[in-house]
Amino acid sequence: MPERKSNRKKNSFPSTTVIGSYPITLSEQVVDQYRAFPDESEDPVTSTIQLAVRDFVSAGIEYPSTGQTRESFIRLFLDPHYVEGVDYAGSEILVRNKIRRKFPIRLADVQKAKLLVPSYYGFKEPVTDPYTLARNCRIQGSVYSDLRELTFAIAREIVRPELESLEGQVDYLQLDAPYYSFEPFKDYIADVYREMLSEIKIPVVLHVCGDTFSVFKELAKLNVDVISLDFTFSDKLLDEVSRKSYEQEIGLGCVSTGSPVVESVKSISSLIERASSKIGSSKIRFIHPACGERNLPLDVAYQKNINLTLARNEVYLGSPQSARSVNLSESEYDPNGYFLIQVDPHSQQIVVSFNSYDNIPKLRVQSASGEKLIGAIIDSKLISDTEPGKRHLGYVGYEIGKAETALKLKVPYRQDKPLSLPGTY
Repeated sequence: MPERKSNRKKNSFPSTTVIGSYPITLSEQVVDQYRAFPDESEDPVTSTIQLAVRDFVSAGIEYPSTGQTRESFIRLFLDPHYVEGVDYAGSEILVRNKIRRKFPIRLADVQKAKLLVPSYYGFKEPVTDPYTLARNCRIQGSVYSDLRELTFAIAREIVRPELESLEGQVDYLQLDAPYYSFEPFKDYIADVYREMLSEIKIPVVLHVCGDTFSVFKELAKLNVDVISLDFTFSDKLLDEVSRKSYEQEIGLGCVSTGSPVVESVKSISSLIERASSKIGSSKIRFIHPACGERNLPLDVAYQKNINLTLARNEVYLGSPQSARSVNLSESEYDPNGYFLIQVDPHSQQIVVSFNSYDNIPKLRVQSASGEKLIGAIIDSKLISDTEPGKRHLGYVGYEIGKAETALKLKVPYRQDKPLSLPGTY
């Protein structure tokens, strides 16, 4: 295996990541319309990438991806717009002539996504494995003699140049290969990977979803750095991985993507703990969902990613400490003054006053945006630079958040009181 190194410092515990797809997509009709008239509007997929990446980052996913919102992971890399020699016939993908990638497929989307990722996070982008792509094509005529020849051609003409175009943009490359878990493993796959990845300089992840108990020994022979698997089926795979000798690190798929039930933090933590015990924490590189999340409801996918992050932290960093109440006692008041927060439903404004203790306003500011109000308060420098002042800032942020919610939901706001939300008493 060639020496591949990431430029990013590795934590002493596994990082969180996603496999790729996310449940924010556009209809094929919208994408086709944009392609027909690309100069008339902004690429509509840009907004779906933004939504996916922001969800990943806010859920604590430390190595996000683009979310692969443009198309399915098969048609994305066999699109006649990007690949010469293929054609669509309804749901079928036909290989009519020798294939050739005309220009980069994922580069522009990766560059858009990276603009939204904090510098302290990494980035990992999936590319579909060549056998998986070949397996979903129908060869017309004698252009390629069989599946083996087509697999090598796709590896050379599509996947390898695609990986090479992305490796300067990402920290990890990923190959998605779902067919390896439920079809007899082909003896030529190792040669495909050896040739395809021989010049790649950054770490490569191989992701295989499904039950890989019987095929892990074959996956461990491939020229990759991380083997990313679904460990949610049973502990048989954990036992198999713990018994085998292999050079790669492991990606631990620990939340199901085939069920809309959100696993509890406790159940995910239990799986991570068993894996750490059997495989060894030092061998686990990533904690991630079992597969792509495209077919889940959006809020379910988001919460699964949050619970995955919480569980990782619980196992490796311990339980979080209990927080104090945000409401301040009089002894904790800011010596510079106090806040009065009010909502004017007629003008749709939140009005914030910072008053001295002789009730003279030092600052009066209004906005419908809680973020703008907090910015104005910080810029005013009226809150004292003391421990009570810092707690006071936390308190006012909490109250402004409540006020903004009340304004949007058209319910009364009372400072220092819980909101009366619809359906509650």
